[in-house]
Amino acid sequence: MADLLECLIQVKALRETLVLAETGTAEKAPVPVWQRLAEAERRYALALEGVGSLRPKLTPSAQAPAGSLAEFVRLRRANLAMLDGYRAAQLSGLVDWPGRPSTTVADLVAIMLANDTEVLGEWRRARANPESGPTSRWNGPARAAGAASRRVCSRASPDPEQPKR
Repeated sequence: MADLLECLIQVKALRETLVLAETGTAEKAPVPVWQRLAEAERRYALALEGVGSLRPKLTPSAQAPAGSLAEFVRLRRANLAMLDGYRAAQLSGLVDWPGRPSTTVADLVAIMLANDTEVLGEWRRARANPESGPTSRWNGPARAAGAASRRVCSRASPDPEQPKR
C-alpha cells in the first residue's frame, strides 16, 4: 500500500513538470532541455505500452516537432493519461526497461521523476550561476571551460609567500 501511495505522489510531481512547461516559465530553457525530456517521454511511452489498453501517439505531430517543448508536453500528457487509467494492480505490473530487470510501472514512474529532477536541476544550476559548478550541457562549453580553468589555476599555483604546513 505504501508503494502505491508513493507512486501516486510521484505521478502528481510529474504533473508539476508539465505545468512548468505549459505555463511558459520553462520557455526560457534551451532547446536541449526539451529534446532530452521529449526523448525520455518517448522511451517511457514505449515501456508503458504493454501494461494498459491505452496507447500513446508516438509519432511527432506537425504542431509539435520532435524534441520541442510542445512535443514534450504532448508526450507527457499522453503518458499521464495512461498512468491515470491504471488500476493498482497495473502499477505493480512489469515493464521492459533497459538495464533493469523486473522494473514495475511504479519503478518507471520513479525513474521518470528522477530524470525530470536531474535535467531541470542541471538547467537551473547552470542558469543561476553559469560561471561555476560542474560542466553541463546547459551552461555551454566556453563558460564551463573558463570556469574549470580558473578553478584549476587557483589550486595549481600556490602562493610562494605562504609558509608550508
